[in-house]
Amino acid sequence: MAKADDPAARAAELHEAAIALREAGRYAEGERSCRRAAEIFEAVEGAASPDLANALVDHGRLLDLLDRHADAEAAFDRALGILRPFVERAPAAAGAAPPGDDLDPDVREELMRLHIRGEVGRASAVRARGRLDDAEAACRLALERAEAAWPAGDLLVAEALNALGVVHKFQGRFADAEPLYRRALALVEAGGGDAEQAAVLLHNLGGLYHARGDHAGGEPLARRSVELREARLGSEHPAVAADREAWGALLQGLGRLGDAERAYAAALATFESQLGRDSLEASSSLAALGSVQHAQGRLDEALMSYRRARAIREARLDPLHFDLALTLNNLAMLLEDRGERVEARALLERALAIFTASLGPAHPHTEAVRKNIAALVETR
Repeated sequence: MAKADDPAARAAELHEAAIALREAGRYAEGERSCRRAAEIFEAVEGAASPDLANALVDHGRLLDLLDRHADAEAAFDRALGILRPFVERAPAAAGAAPPGDDLDPDVREELMRLHIRGEVGRASAVRARGRLDDAEAACRLALERAEAAWPAGDLLVAEALNALGVVHKFQGRFADAEPLYRRALALVEAGGGDAEQAAVLLHNLGGLYHARGDHAGGEPLARRSVELREARLGSEHPAVAADREAWGALLQGLGRLGDAERAYAAALATFESQLGRDSLEASSSLAALGSVQHAQGRLDEALMSYRRARAIREARLDPLHFDLALTLNNLAMLLEDRGERVEARALLERALAIFTASLGPAHPHTEAVRKNIAALVETR
């Protein structure tokens, strides 16, 4: 039967195309293809179809990459609701077999893998929305399931370990994040050295070193992440741009400001061309570019970069999101250097309120802004 006459085959084809488009960095096209696949699967196989759940997990990942985090969370929730009866084997009604009880063991394992990937994906979307406690709980549940299913280790265990490490890094719990990253990297290397997962972990380890101020220790890790992913995906892929921006931060910490600026500018160009001028990824590169321009004394250029980053984040993030507060703090420091102390103080107080609400009073970001306010007051 031709695929045109077989809707399920057409849906599978669209789903496979969506995955290929995601791998190529063409997220918007992939999202449309995956959405259509999910629609067809639901129409043909019903709202409880595992094929629908599979498409929804990949749709959620694409939505997350497009900064549509609320939509991503909803897609993951739908997928997990479909899969839960198959993997948790809840008691059935009297006289009925438990859901999925007659599944082939290999099929059951694939559904378990899909369920865990969905939990990890949902945690990423929740974290991006600023709900770190919810993200931590989701990651712990995914890790618990993965370790129970594959106690000897598995790449999916590594994926869950990495996701929990990312949450801890955002929480400022660096000592908790590092062993998770290290354990995940060991699993990846033992499992054959998957280049994509290795690059992700090297990126995250480099970011952890940067957060601790150990730029010399983190720079080789970040550079290797760029090399691995660029060799696989090419220089214009958004994932490579993210790696390059993270490497730039470590170069800047080492005082290599020209190299850092080139890394940030290249990342910004990729994000703007691939994801749009108003993407959150572009705002991240703009904020980074502003920081190196500030360090070089190019205050007018830095002001333009920071203001663009702020405008994007204010338009696209929750008013209490910690990423917005980071930009407000950096913009305030620039304004102080320009002698605009009244606006600087107002921005710092707003950043402090956001950090306190979203990350807590003891988080390193909160403490840093509190010190910046105190220094501003002392020099009046």
